[in-house]
Amino acid sequence: MAGLISERQETGVVEAVNAHYADFGKPINVVAGSITVTNVISANKFMGRASSGSEPYTDVVLTKANGFRVNISNKGTSAPSMAGGGLRGLETLIPGFSNRFLDAALQKYQDMGYKEGDQIPDMYGRVSDSLKETIVLGDAAMGGPIQYLYIGPMDVTYTTSGRNVRLNGRFHDAKRYANDHNLFLRLRKRRKDQPFTLERDSRGVPLILGKSPTAGDKGRRIVIVSSIPSNAVQVEF
Repeated sequence: MAGLISERQETGVVEAVNAHYADFGKPINVVAGSITVTNVISANKFMGRASSGSEPYTDVVLTKANGFRVNISNKGTSAPSMAGGGLRGLETLIPGFSNRFLDAALQKYQDMGYKEGDQIPDMYGRVSDSLKETIVLGDAAMGGPIQYLYIGPMDVTYTTSGRNVRLNGRFHDAKRYANDHNLFLRLRKRRKDQPFTLERDSRGVPLILGKSPTAGDKGRRIVIVSSIPSNAVQVEF
């Protein structure tokens, strides 16, 4: 369901840009918030997966009249995650990084007194400033790097004026966003009833979250977020 919702936003951006280019007949400007991408002749969804096999960083590609491709990562307005690809993507970008987080998280849960089968809270770990830009932009192997984040409603609306098409979301310069925000790894459940486990996966990395008794899902999700709850459980790694 989440994938279908995000796809609706991506499709909305693509359709808005291509419709205005078709109407205007010459290169157009795509405006979102205070940032304008000039001389655009087409918009397309990024097709396929990253070469690592994970979800790609880029969602929408804007092609300019000179052939330059502007890579956009689309996000919703509700606590958007800042990087794609999950655990596999992080390991491709920075080998060993997410493994250190999982090792530290497992130890933290045990230090807090959690036992096998317990329900546990999400765990957060702050990303060092030196790694933020790498994680937000991604690289070619991850279907990046991206130039902009597009953060806005899932239902895309737009207005036109001359060569400009203005979207109802906002572009954020990816490098500036990385430098201006704290970033955190968030370890979360796939299903609400997943229990704490001391098991390890096939790579020897802590699994932490066992099989859901109702859905059968096993394992954890790791996402990157730019804000955390006031009562968040954090670990240094």
